[in-house]
Amino acid sequence: MAADDFQMNTEVLKVDSELGLVIGWAVVSSVGGQPYFDLQGDHIPDDAMLKAAADFMQNSRVAGHMHKVEERGSVVFAFPMTSDIAEAFGIQTPKTGLMIAMKPDQEMFDKFKSGELTGFSIGGKRGEDEEVDL
Repeated sequence: MAADDFQMNTEVLKVDSELGLVIGWAVVSSVGGQPYFDLQGDHIPDDAMLKAAADFMQNSRVAGHMHKVEERGSVVFAFPMTSDIAEAFGIQTPKTGLMIAMKPDQEMFDKFKSGELTGFSIGGKRGEDEEVDL
């Protein structure tokens, strides 16, 4: 993985057999009001997630597998849940980030259904790192 690449593994919350959808968090930005850092120490703030999500949904929507750039389905729904959006909708949530529903190919769907796959594998290009005081 190049120095400017990142990867994030996140949690699947529901597998819908009728629709063939896998639903969960594609990006987690904060938990309990605190910034969320993944296993590599990466944090994606709400504003960066919102910008990246808009670009992804407008230009790609491709579902890959294990950070590989191969089309294995598509993201059919995406909803950014920032603190501001949650407040505007009257939603109280301890978590912010990007919620998605992915429609993977049958082989990948079967792995989600069996529990072999338990999270989304998200990859992307990192912008400039910014040091922030927490």
